[in-house]
Amino acid sequence: MKKINYWLFTTQAVFALILLSGCATILSNNNNSANGVYINSNVADAKVFNEKNQLIGTTPLFYKLSKDQSIVKLSIEKENYETQKIQVIKSEKNIFVFLDAMLLCIPCLVDYPTGNIYKLNQDTFSLSLRRIYDEKVERVDFLFEETKFKIEDGQRVGININEPLHFKKSSFNTYFFKSNLCENQKYSRYQILNCNSTSEEQNNLMLNGNTIQINPTINTLKANYLKLKGKYVSKVEANITWKFYKRSGKVIKEVTTSHSVSSDILDVKKLLAQVVNEAFLNIMNDDENYDLFIKESKSEDGEISLFNELVLKKQPTPSFSKNKDLVAYLMKGVVTVKQNDGHGSGFFISNDGYLITNYHVVEKNKKVSVQLNESITLNADVIRTDERYDLALLKVDGSNFRGLEFINSDSAQTGEDVFAIGTPGDVSLGQSVTKGIISGKRKIANKIFLQTDVSINGGNSGGPLLNEDGKIIGMVTMKLVGQGIEGLGFCVPSNVILEMLNIKIK
Repeated sequence: MKKINYWLFTTQAVFALILLSGCATILSNNNNSANGVYINSNVADAKVFNEKNQLIGTTPLFYKLSKDQSIVKLSIEKENYETQKIQVIKSEKNIFVFLDAMLLCIPCLVDYPTGNIYKLNQDTFSLSLRRIYDEKVERVDFLFEETKFKIEDGQRVGININEPLHFKKSSFNTYFFKSNLCENQKYSRYQILNCNSTSEEQNNLMLNGNTIQINPTINTLKANYLKLKGKYVSKVEANITWKFYKRSGKVIKEVTTSHSVSSDILDVKKLLAQVVNEAFLNIMNDDENYDLFIKESKSEDGEISLFNELVLKKQPTPSFSKNKDLVAYLMKGVVTVKQNDGHGSGFFISNDGYLITNYHVVEKNKKVSVQLNESITLNADVIRTDERYDLALLKVDGSNFRGLEFINSDSAQTGEDVFAIGTPGDVSLGQSVTKGIISGKRKIANKIFLQTDVSINGGNSGGPLLNEDGKIIGMVTMKLVGQGIEGLGFCVPSNVILEMLNIKIK
């Protein structure tokens, strides 16, 4: 009998504790989240309006719902930012809370003003308002370079439901991140110049020395796919180091950011691209960063030659009665420049082995291969480069090379006949000749280029642009690709080549 009484007492005590805890929950007035919602935004003092367009406060704001409100629609607005709308839904908690109150004989608690028998669809809204800029705003030109990872292939970076999630580098590519920035540039004060270019076309895209290049490195990555209350939720967080630098190698700014996004999209690649995009937008929305980039994009620093004077002997071009004989003579002075990642063209400017090509043809290589017109291949040292103007000076050991003659590019006239010699897409097509005219002189980012309709292909980069007398007036350096501009090529004038590499011709 004592045992029965003991268990009866214990059962009653436990039941009483349950009821009292439920009662305490109902009577408690400490749970503010049941009464209202906290609203915050990435920009301070964003205005919060109700459905009647009445201003109810500014962020950060705790908005308390009234007793009779079940659905509240709010707008968060800030001048020059995209408006965001949120919906707060209040609903009753599960039936057990109600039964709890009924068992205690206090049904009046259902309408008790504490609101603790209610729940909200969300008790906190952290909003990221997107900045909108006028079309006339001055935008900074960027070249988006390769996205790098410090994460090892196969490294665990999170959880996919109940399974470990491992990093797979082959799933990510630079083009995906770049295209995401390109799609969203209308919302910011930047433009990505190489948005529509393939890797091959990008190699042919000559950018001036003040163009700022972007090189993001993903340091860490966390990605979790979870199932919460029957719904799938994903969160991706990344730590990114952004390096902004000029073609000369000058680092403008280096900044490390941490950013995360949450979504019902179960795709780590898309969410990481969104993280990269939003992190970059935040950098560009910072006025201090923007002012720095604008200043550097207009800087005149480094516009003089970086090298000591190199004096070379003039290589006079003989006269020929027939064009084919002139072309045959000139072709012996044009070469194919090869390195591991591809090829371009180049041309001798002296008989003792000095030759010119584009910087983007040799990039950071110290040595490259040079294939002569006779299919002889020689090694060449890269002795001078100027990324600002896409120039490189090479040296091959030997003598009796076919040096070509420079002429003052200021003498070039619109409509003048010109031709280019170079190696198009395939090395087997080396020393191909294309003909056209000078169609204008264009100023691109404070630098003058010769515009021509001469047919230019990938491997033509670094080849000479010659006048009808066979004298160098420029070097092929880029081709514009896009609707309405196909067929336009640009060349670095001969005067610029000599000046920036500090070469004097006697």
